[in-house]
Amino acid sequence: MKILGLDYGEAKVGLALGDSETRTALPYKIIRNSGWNNLLLELKSICRTERIEKVVVGLPINSAQGDSVLMKQVTEFMKRLREALALEVFGQDERFSTRQARELIDKKRADDDIAAMLILQSYFDCQS
Repeated sequence: MKILGLDYGEAKVGLALGDSETRTALPYKIIRNSGWNNLLLELKSICRTERIEKVVVGLPINSAQGDSVLMKQVTEFMKRLREALALEVFGQDERFSTRQARELIDKKRADDDIAAMLILQSYFDCQS
């Protein structure tokens, strides 16, 4: 089964593709978050082209108050995505994914597709 991993952000969304049989995730692309309708059109196209059967979205689980606002945005995004795509949409703890992505690619600013890959790989690792 092909699974799409998402690192949701207000400005851009990192994407990763994974396969439930091999339990591996790879970075796919970064798309601009230019509003719900545009984002949904692009995600629908990707899901159709890549034959996606499930979506995993990084959840910003943290105790910081600013993160609770983002958590509400992400859970609302997941709800709308579930309805619009008619696919299973799961949340996966994304704590430290950006830091790990920075360490992995040795940059000051992580690529969101790498963070999405780490989120999706974490999902696979938790499924065993």
